[in-house]
Amino acid sequence: MKGTSHLFIGTAVGAIAGYAVQPDIKTALIGATVGGISGVVPDLDTNGLASNSITLSKKVSKWLMETAGIVILLTLIYQVFTEGLSQDIYVYGGIGLLLLIVSRIITQRRMLTITGILVMLLGFVLDQSLGILLAGSYIIIASFLPHRSYTHSIIGIVFYAYILKHVYAQWPIDGLVAAGLAGYISHLLADMKVLPVNRRGVKWFMPLWNREF
Repeated sequence: MKGTSHLFIGTAVGAIAGYAVQPDIKTALIGATVGGISGVVPDLDTNGLASNSITLSKKVSKWLMETAGIVILLTLIYQVFTEGLSQDIYVYGGIGLLLLIVSRIITQRRMLTITGILVMLLGFVLDQSLGILLAGSYIIIASFLPHRSYTHSIIGIVFYAYILKHVYAQWPIDGLVAAGLAGYISHLLADMKVLPVNRRGVKWFMPLWNREF
């Protein structure tokens, strides 16, 4: 199933879950937002709507790295001719060369890894927020997983519930946990093989049982 379909389903079930917790429009809208985001989170293990929405494109990232690397190296060359050699030139020269090398080998998946690291750094900045730290670790782990593996299993649900629990502990928003779980689980249900739109199913019980449902 496509990412946009998961987004719409997650938004709908999130709104219902939020309204069930606190029957008012505000909570329903919050639930819709959280449910929509959670509805695409399991697909962070592939280059789809979720991962592409939170990372720069490979093309943009490559251009930024190449530009930065070239600017650094040209600046250092100018400095050598005007001021002579210094110890800092080797350090910054290495950084410039590293940026050029990385720009040639970077992939969209590794951009997702970098995004996860940045999210974890944000967690440290925000008084070591465990919820954000866990969210960052989820993104990093997902960036190395095959599609429809652990993020599409009960293990993924439990890990995501743990993230929501700690986010709620820091920001107690009505309906957050219920809407988040509803959106996440809706993704796995919508990806099941019983639906004719899916050629593959969901391995709910991996790694203990790798049968697709």
